[in-house]
Amino acid sequence: MIKHILADGTELKSIEGRTIPPTGKTEAVYKLIAYFLAGQKPGTEAKTRTSQA
Repeated sequence: MIKHILADGTELKSIEGRTIPPTGKTEAVYKLIAYFLAGQKPGTEAKTRTSQA
């Protein structure tokens, strides 16, 4: 089970529906997730994808 502890000490069983600000420690994690979802490696420029019919 994952334990979520907020800055004020509140413990949550789930963070579903909550917005976690991308600051401090969470910023790096959000960037890695964004790169993963975009299908690119960190540090590489985004390439425009075109489809061919």
